[in-house]
Order: sequence, then C-alpha cells, then structure tokens
Amino acid sequence: MKRDLFQYTHYPVRFNRVTRKVYFFRHNGPGGVVVVPWGSPNAFFHIGRGGQDPSLRDLRCHLLDRHRQVQQTFTVGHFWNHDDDIREQWTLICRYMKDGPEHCFDDPLDRVITLSPKGTLRNCWMLVCLMMGTTLFPLRSTLMLPIYVALTLSRWLTFKTCRAPVFPPELEAECAIAPGDPYALPEPRFMAEFASDPAIYARALQRHRERMLWR
Repeated sequence: MKRDLFQYTHYPVRFNRVTRKVYFFRHNGPGGVVVVPWGSPNAFFHIGRGGQDPSLRDLRCHLLDRHRQVQQTFTVGHFWNHDDDIREQWTLICRYMKDGPEHCFDDPLDRVITLSPKGTLRNCWMLVCLMMGTTLFPLRSTLMLPIYVALTLSRWLTFKTCRAPVFPPELEAECAIAPGDPYALPEPRFMAEFASDPAIYARALQRHRERMLWR
C-alpha cells in the first residue's frame, strides 16, 4: 500500500537527441524532473534485478556525485526476465541518440509500441494475462477466472488511486514531436492493439523464436 497506492501511474524517462538530454520524472511540481546530459559520466546505466523477484531485470540509471557515490536511481521502461532483453532495449536507445530514429529498427515491422501505460480495465486484464504466463492462459476464463479477476481489479483500483505524471510546460515544449514527423510511432489505445495486423504479429513471433534459439 505504501509503494503502490496514491503514487504515480508511471515514472517516465525521456531521451531527447536534439537537446542531448535525458529527463527523469520524479514528481509533479517544481523540481520534479531531473535533467542529465546524454553521455554524462555521472549517469551510470546498468542492468538491475528485482528486490522481491531476482529473476526480473530492468534498465536502471544511477546518478553519481563527484565522488562516484549514488545519489538517485531511476528505472527506464518495463521489466524483463533476461539480460538480453535489457541489452536490446539499451541498443535501441543508443541507436536513437547516436544515429537517429531512422536507424533504430532492423525491420519496418518492428516499429511498433506494444505496451500501454493507460490504467484501463482492459489493459489491467491483458497485463495480468501476460504476467500469469502461457501455461495458465487457457484457464483464464474457467478454473483460474476468480484469480485473474481479483488480480485485474486490484491493479485497476491501484491505478485509480494514482496520479498521472505531468512534465513542466517548458519541458513539454522542449520535447514536443514535430508535426508530421515520419518516425513518430502511434501510441496504442490498449496493449497489443497493433498485433491484430497479421504481418506485425508474424514478425513478433519470428523475433521471439530467434531470441529463444539464440539463448
């Protein structure tokens, strides 16, 4: 209750290749965003592990003082269950910041945002299905339905108590996407919205199989 309720729905991180800055959200209001130059020696990105579940990984950034002591830590994006997923995420960020959005993806069908931060009932249900794994998925509407429903409602109610993150107007303007930008990716209204496209779905399956074979 202390860490999930009455907090923020998410804590976004922005990478701006034009200003060469990284923006870490902390809270709404004055001083709520920490801005660090891209490539700063005081920003140490690394693979972090979950405190309750060490099998989970995420991309983290330690902000260091001049004595190399950690002052603040931020998590970037979603969590995963393998180091390679974090390396893939980091490669995407580096490509974007160094080479530009036109060099971020190996295949045009990879240019898709899958997850959604919106705390809708539909998104909560879909994320619960995702987190419970493929083994229990066939039982989601029968034997396991009460558990799925309870987890979905608890997640939805948690979101309802939380506030949306708001960047200051000057930072919103600084990070605004230019109208008609050909590399702007549409944000899904719900999780996996674009998976209904057969080509995108087939490409995602191909990447998943390749990743499993490589591991």
